[in-house]
Amino acid sequence: MDNESILQASNYVDGEMDLQQQKDFELQMQGDAELREYVEQYREASIALKTMLAPDASLNNLKQTLGNLNKTHFKAEAKVVSFKSYTRWISGVAAVLILGLIVFNPWKKSLYEEYSTASSMSVSERGEGAQTNLEKAAAYYNKKDYAAAEKLLAKEYAANPNNSMAAYYYGITLIQDKQEAKARGILQQLYRGESAFKYDAAYYMALSYVKQNDKANARKWLKHVPPGTSNYTKAKELESKL
Repeated sequence: MDNESILQASNYVDGEMDLQQQKDFELQMQGDAELREYVEQYREASIALKTMLAPDASLNNLKQTLGNLNKTHFKAEAKVVSFKSYTRWISGVAAVLILGLIVFNPWKKSLYEEYSTASSMSVSERGEGAQTNLEKAAAYYNKKDYAAAEKLLAKEYAANPNNSMAAYYYGITLIQDKQEAKARGILQQLYRGESAFKYDAAYYMALSYVKQNDKANARKWLKHVPPGTSNYTKAKELESKL
């Protein structure tokens, strides 16, 4: 987002726009999902900041101290700066710091992480006796040990490429392991078939491109996720952010 949009967003939240500027900015937000998200983040940060700066006993003590210092060290004819100005200055500095965290937030999830929907792997058909490789893979996958799950799923896929569940989750572990091109070969084959994972495979095809910041191909595959399928809402939302 450019600096001008960031400044406008802070002015909008802080009520420093006139009526026409507000209308123009709200119109701009309608077509910019990133800007809407930023405004919401800034609004939350602003509320938190006001809470931190709420008047209390220590704040009143600080005000009294500043007043005493003013009388002791400054001449009567010197310009008097109100405590409100001090507070506004402190608020401004804090707001800049918060803005920095919002814009350059190192903890913010990537779009791939935010829109990954296959958070757990469920094996409905359990084997008798010893745990099967698929069951072991699911246990690793659910603990987010994708490297261990990938090894087991690779064996399952090699033994039975028609096992759509093994293929789907194997593809995802490959994406997690930065082997997007290999994952796409598997997911594309799933999409061409008629298994229950057909459109989930299309969604993760898009996510594999999102992970590499290839927005054009990501949008292309998101359009392959039709209405009524489990990932459709997420697909449309993600498409608006690309």
